[in-house]
Parts: sequence; C-alpha cells; structure tokens
Amino acid sequence: MKKAILIFLIFTSFVSFSQEEENLSKQNELSSNLFDLVVAGSFNINYERLFENNQSLILSATFFDTYGYFDAGYLDRSEAFSLKAAYIIYFKKEKDHAGFNFYPLLKIRTGKVYVDDGYFYDYVNDESLYEFSYDIGGFSAGFGLGHKWLFNNKFTLTVNGEIARNLGGFNDDYLEGDNIEPRFGINFGYRF
Repeated sequence: MKKAILIFLIFTSFVSFSQEEENLSKQNELSSNLFDLVVAGSFNINYERLFENNQSLILSATFFDTYGYFDAGYLDRSEAFSLKAAYIIYFKKEKDHAGFNFYPLLKIRTGKVYVDDGYFYDYVNDESLYEFSYDIGGFSAGFGLGHKWLFNNKFTLTVNGEIARNLGGFNDDYLEGDNIEPRFGINFGYRF
C-alpha cells in the first residue's frame, strides 16, 4: 500500500509540471451521474475543484448506493451512503479541464441494502415478507478513465468508467464475496 501511495505521489508531481500558463476564471463544477440514477436508483452529487495544469479534485456523495450494478434489479431498497474522492488528470493541450482523463480514487461506503427473497407463511400473522439485509459498508480503492466535453465554458458532459477493489469490511455472503466493483457514468454538470 505504501508503494502505491508513493507511486501516485511521484506520478502526480511529475504530471503537474507544465510550462503553459492558464487562466482559471471558473474553478468549481457541480455535476450528477444520471446513469446511476436510471440503472441503480442511486442519486449522487459531485463537486469538482479545478486546479492549474489541467488537474482537479472531485468529491462525490451518493445516496441509496449499490455495490456496482450487480444488485441493481435485485434490491428492494438501499440505505447505503458513500463518499468518494478522486484526483483527475486531464490529457489535453488546451488547459480547459476537458478531454480524456485518468483518476485514482478512494471510496468509503456505509449502510445496508435489503433484498426480498420470497414469501413465507406465518400462521399467526398471515402471509409475511421474508427480507434479507446486507451490510455493504467498507473501503475501496481503484481508478477510472473518462472523457469530458465542455460547452460554452459553462456546461459539461462526462462519460467515464471506473473499477475499484474492496479492501475490507464487506459482507462476504453478499454477491458471493465479489471484491471488484465496476461503475459507469454519464455526468451532466455546471461550471462556475
């Protein structure tokens, strides 16, 4: 883990050296992943702080989170919440924080998801729903790739994919202990 952190710090310091100057008139961006909302029923809000040299830091909060998309059609409800931080590096000559990008990410999730697994007959209370709950809390690390388009220096459209590995605290009975979580995004944003 120490080696990975050291490599990340060296990489970001190497990429941050640039000879072009840029004018950051707009340094903030708010966006939301509509793909998650439609496919998984999760609502998220992202805040991106734009830095010089085509780099930025994004903080994301997701309500009603799911573990990837494995369980999207299987869940009855989700009470999970997650926070994610990512350091984005844009690979475009123009310093407008758009184009192809790469980002390492860290994510922490807490909460439970509930699954309806059928009905059982209770003679005292009549028919009752049998429900399982799974704790999907834990910590994960990974990376993502994406592309951002900037319109009128105000609106953004981002398409991205990311993959993260669960590093602990995950209920192994849930999804047969699958520790790799893929995510995709179609984010619409506003830069100010």
